[in-house]
Amino acid sequence: MMTSATGLLSFLSIVWTVTSLCTSRPSIKHPPQNHPDHDVIIVGGSICGLATSVALKTQLSPINVQIYERATSLKPTGALLSLFPNGMTALQNILGSLQTKSETKATLFDVLNQQSVSSQCTIIKQVQEGKVTDERVVKSVDKSNEGKSPGRFILWYQLQNILLEALESASLVDENFISLGCEFQSYSFDNSTGFIHATFKSRTDMGEITFTKTCKLLIGADGIRSTLRPLISRSDSMPQIRSYKRIIFRALIDANGVDPEIIPRIGAAVVYKSATNVGQIFKLQSCSEAKTIAVTATASTEDTEEVVRQWHSTEAISNWRKAFSDFPTDVLDLIDLCPPSSAYTNCVSDLQIDDKDQSPTLCWSNGDEPVVLVGDAVHGMTPSLGQGGNVCMEDAIELAMIMRRTTKTADTSIVDLTHAQVMETIRRLQSARNGRVVEIHRSSRNQASIKLSADSSLKNYQEKNEAFFRRLYEWTPTSIS
Repeated sequence: MMTSATGLLSFLSIVWTVTSLCTSRPSIKHPPQNHPDHDVIIVGGSICGLATSVALKTQLSPINVQIYERATSLKPTGALLSLFPNGMTALQNILGSLQTKSETKATLFDVLNQQSVSSQCTIIKQVQEGKVTDERVVKSVDKSNEGKSPGRFILWYQLQNILLEALESASLVDENFISLGCEFQSYSFDNSTGFIHATFKSRTDMGEITFTKTCKLLIGADGIRSTLRPLISRSDSMPQIRSYKRIIFRALIDANGVDPEIIPRIGAAVVYKSATNVGQIFKLQSCSEAKTIAVTATASTEDTEEVVRQWHSTEAISNWRKAFSDFPTDVLDLIDLCPPSSAYTNCVSDLQIDDKDQSPTLCWSNGDEPVVLVGDAVHGMTPSLGQGGNVCMEDAIELAMIMRRTTKTADTSIVDLTHAQVMETIRRLQSARNGRVVEIHRSSRNQASIKLSADSSLKNYQEKNEAFFRRLYEWTPTSIS
């Protein structure tokens, strides 16, 4: 297993490769007559956008999928991603038989299994006035999974690495599969051709430019603050972002600078919980054998999302030290070790769903144009069940498999599908996903609303909702179930 230094170099190597394939200004090559610039355009190059692109390429190859990402570079952040059985099933189908470029020729799903860590137990330490007053161990056991641990976890950038390598493997030689520094602006639909015209803004050495690209299908994978969602939502049904007045902080620490006595063993998590301030939690997890510690902390806040997002990295570290000033010195020392470059802070929030409606329909599309949302753009949820990323990857493979079935039935490629056939694909995706996603979203919100005490945990919640978790973890794509 690689060290943290070699792991980072590997990541940066892939970033360099991807960046070298990307241009601030997209290629000016013209497509064949009566064909769009791309079969599919994806807005957003985060985990959801990358996974959706890989899924489409593995399920519908050859297909021209282009990602446009607002960020100017891809870099490691402090996020740690939980992978549950449903997410692993989705990734296994997304990655398929794609192989790594290393001499081992292992599949990329094998690499995923090697780099992710099985969650074994959580050591909960209750703290008060700078001291640990109580300690207990909770094993990670899932009754619906033959007593095995239900979850795994992986560094966000490790999964990003794997998906980038999958894209490079599944794409044509010299194909520019992602364009960085391109901010989505708007779109229009040409009914005569069946093409979407998507407009982007890019900053180059020569200044700011605006350009338009055409596609058969436009996918919004640009997160809970999607710029695409308002364009397809009616003003009277526009989903609103709901804040829980809690702030979450993530960072990565090099374990070489940490006292070995406080480093969790592989597969274990250490959680410091305030005995007096409900919801104030500081969590540590060791990530594989890369000598990296992931920090996740939550605390109450009166600051708005806009204020929190404007914090500079160094300011975030200072604010978190103040928030946990009554925690043990071990916690304060760890906060001081958090490098500002990997620190990531935001508010706990979700997209509001009408609680009065037993079967609400989420905003997947407007029903008229070949535009569809996936991931947090359509169902952003709280992190309390750790399902946000897993459900995003379910969306990705479900869309790709439904699209494959549509093209197979029509005996044609995606670019030659009729508008009605593309819209039927979107309708089938909504039908397959909506009910399940609403249930997960609401369960995640319910867990977030529980007033956590020293005796309440996700394990207790699971025991009371065993049937739900069985349905959650035993998921398979509807196209193959």
